[in-house]
Amino acid sequence: MRKGITPIIAIIVLLLITVALAGAAWTYLSTYMSGLTGQSVEVRDYFCVGGDMAVILIANTGTIDLQTSEIAIVDMGTGNPVSGTWSAADGNPLPGTGTGEIEVGKIGKWTSPAMCTTVDSCVFRVIGGTARAQVARVIC
Repeated sequence: MRKGITPIIAIIVLLLITVALAGAAWTYLSTYMSGLTGQSVEVRDYFCVGGDMAVILIANTGTIDLQTSEIAIVDMGTGNPVSGTWSAADGNPLPGTGTGEIEVGKIGKWTSPAMCTTVDSCVFRVIGGTARAQVARVIC
């Protein structure tokens, strides 16, 4: 007579292995996905003020606050970064140190003298966080 594991114990062992693998996969994927969505920006609006001031409204759609120094605005015509000033969407200073940070769910306002006064529009690429670069075509 041969002795072995009973079918009930075999099923319990298989269920424990399945639960352990599912838990390990969940831990890995939740850490991986939070890294992808942790810093994410979205261009909400862009416009020209007074014919010579480009304004881009950028929302933090991620899960952690985003330093404005981590957002690059690049002139698509020249390929060079463009300097500008940051504020909250209502014009108030941004919280944080240095140039400030856009809090989760808030909108930051980037303002710069437009270099497109001789042509109809300026095209900017907004690069920040883990999101894809977005394009803002400011018409002056």
